[in-house]
Amino acid sequence: MLSALLAYPLFRLSGSVDIGFYRSLVSRGGQVLILLSVYPLAKWLGLCWSDFGLKRQFFGQWLIGFLLGSAMLALHMIALVLMDVRIMAWEKFNPHELLPILGKSLAIGFGVALLEESIFRGALLSVVRRLSNPTMAIVVSSFYYALLHFIGTKWTTESGAIGWDTGFRIALDGFAHLLEVAPDSFLGLFVAGLLLGSFRVILPMSLGLCIGIHAGWVFIIKSAKSLSYLNFDSSLIYLVSHYDLIIGYLSAAWLSVFLLLMWVGVAVYRNHMSVLKK
Repeated sequence: MLSALLAYPLFRLSGSVDIGFYRSLVSRGGQVLILLSVYPLAKWLGLCWSDFGLKRQFFGQWLIGFLLGSAMLALHMIALVLMDVRIMAWEKFNPHELLPILGKSLAIGFGVALLEESIFRGALLSVVRRLSNPTMAIVVSSFYYALLHFIGTKWTTESGAIGWDTGFRIALDGFAHLLEVAPDSFLGLFVAGLLLGSFRVILPMSLGLCIGIHAGWVFIIKSAKSLSYLNFDSSLIYLVSHYDLIIGYLSAAWLSVFLLLMWVGVAVYRNHMSVLKK
């Protein structure tokens, strides 16, 4: 609501007449305000910055995570192409088109990952873990992470009708779309959140790694959407969701396998260490 209120003066100061920019001010502004609220919340709960998973080797963690996340989604994209769900747009593979696409995708990936991971795997997971337990922290942060992606709206109006109430109309319309969340889209994002949350719990000082993995995912998704197109005649089109035409049931399935193997590995390692101590 505060973001909806502040969006109007910011919109006027920008000199823009694009209602799409106004929508971005409301949505991204809300996320920025959530991020800014971390400091007073941390003070209230007695959390220090180390509780949020930050460490000095941030860049090294980010780079490892970025390479891992990019590899994971690149393999997913290759599978979609091999299954004829998506078709490569080879005509765009030239320096004049390819380099701007990759550069823009990289910038968006890092920006989105830094903001969302700081909120969900940084602040929210840490707060819920302090108030509850690690399992609840992973599930709750993943649930809200997935849900956030569907608070979107295409609500529009004439530029001359934009006023103080416009931000509230955009926000309320965005929340109304939560009733239309598709199960394949939500499941894909929820399992992705579970994986990132698991990394944060298993490796407490790994927020940089989570940001890198998330950035790699977004980088590949944004690049793939520009360098390929959906094959609407494919019999396997149900494997991708309408949300971004990349993730969906297929990504949820193999991420679940990866998640299971990771936790089995952790259990075996902890059991081995327990035996050695005895």
